[in-house]
Amino acid sequence: MARELQYREQILAEKQHQLEELNLNLEQNVTNAVSDLRKKDQMLIQQRRQAAMGEMIGNIAHQWRQPLNTLGLVIQELWITYGRDEATKESVETSTQKAMALIDHMSKTINDFSSYFRPDHSKNLFSVSDAVSKTLSLLEPTMKSMQIDIRYFPIQPAEIYGYANEYAQVLLNILINSKDAFQECDGEGDRVITITATKGNSRSVVTIADNAGGIPADTMDRIFDPYFTTKGSDKGTGIGLYMAKTIIEQHMNGRLTARNIDGGAEFRIEV
Repeated sequence: MARELQYREQILAEKQHQLEELNLNLEQNVTNAVSDLRKKDQMLIQQRRQAAMGEMIGNIAHQWRQPLNTLGLVIQELWITYGRDEATKESVETSTQKAMALIDHMSKTINDFSSYFRPDHSKNLFSVSDAVSKTLSLLEPTMKSMQIDIRYFPIQPAEIYGYANEYAQVLLNILINSKDAFQECDGEGDRVITITATKGNSRSVVTIADNAGGIPADTMDRIFDPYFTTKGSDKGTGIGLYMAKTIIEQHMNGRLTARNIDGGAEFRIEV
């Protein structure tokens, strides 16, 4: 009897040991899986940032083209009038001031773009309106070239505690998505993106709506999936909206949703 009891205790101890090893392995596997997911998310975010930077280079070109042309005319005027009566000290000073103002404007453009992609290391209180205005200033030349009218209605001022640059990148991704939708849209008439900012249930709510035809019903449930795109591999990476949802819902404890409205689509950012 004692030997049988000892045998059972030995079996129980072995099972207990096996269970503890399983728990340790399971905990390690979960830790590894979470780490892998975080690494993949970081890779996706980095890929999207690189894609967005490519988009922004095009916007820099738009924003620089006009001041570069004007700067060229100022320099030509200085050369043409050199040695002539009209090349007075006052005229040269005026031209110099004009040239320096153009250079300052171009330098500010570069600073705006570089700070836009600088990662946030800590959460801060920031203005939703400032984030929207900053993003619109970067996209304005491209939108104008495509005859897209952006209408912004800051109905209620709101502040968010979170990552300002990441939030701005969410706005950028959604606006680029609308821009791309207009490129694929065959519809005629005005191209309009409407942005509203308000408060609801102690949270800020920003909606971005367009009239570019809407999201196909068979893809609505997949638009936030990683690598899902309807644009083709040469035009889209399929991670812009995925990254936007990750930032809002995982990094800032908010909610990002999309729905079709009359003639287009609407994205709702709630933080």
